Amino acid sequence: MAKKKEIAEIPEAEISISKDMALGKIFADSGMFPDIKSAAQGCVKIVAGKELGLTPIQSLNAFYFYNGKLGMFAQTISALIKRSKDYNYKIEEHTKEKCTIAFFKNDEELGKSDFTTEKAAKAGLINKDNWKNYIMNMLFTKALSNGAKWYCPEVICGFSTVEDLQDVEPMPVKPDVVTIKNEEVETNGEA
Repeated sequence: MAKKKEIAEIPEAEISISKDMALGKIFADSGMFPDIKSAAQGCVKIVAGKELGLTPIQSLNAFYFYNGKLGMFAQTISALIKRSKDYNYKIEEHTKEKCTIAFFKNDEELGKSDFTTEKAAKAGLINKDNWKNYIMNMLFTKALSNGAKWYCPEVICGFSTVEDLQDVEPMPVKPDVVTIKNEEVETNGEA
């Protein structure tokens, strides 16, 4: 009896995180998800997915770590919008030059998002391997990602797509510098 009472006294959030960490370890050890290097990373994906109503396996497939950030795959954004009770989208044009997507809330059009090869070239994306090899996929990803951010941000809860994260060069980390008696000293954030 005492053990049951002790377990009942553990806050539900702690039990949930313990379960998520255990699952994270299993998934990290499986080697099936190459971006997961630790139980903690697996747990982060699972918790992020839970916040969007995803199962653990869906969460592991929905997110990817890139340059220290958690990004969501475009197909996950697509699925979240399509399963939403309020939002939807319709592809109006999809060629090797342009993708245009109309976004709707309760069948009322909110607006359109498009992305073109011209915009990709202007942003310096067009010569990247993904863009050269999968131009239609990348045009769709950008049009979908932008439209989701503009018209239904609550569906994606502020996540960027993995593809968006890959398109942005990582910002170099600059150490904090403090001057002590005319000498610069790196503090790495510690003053």
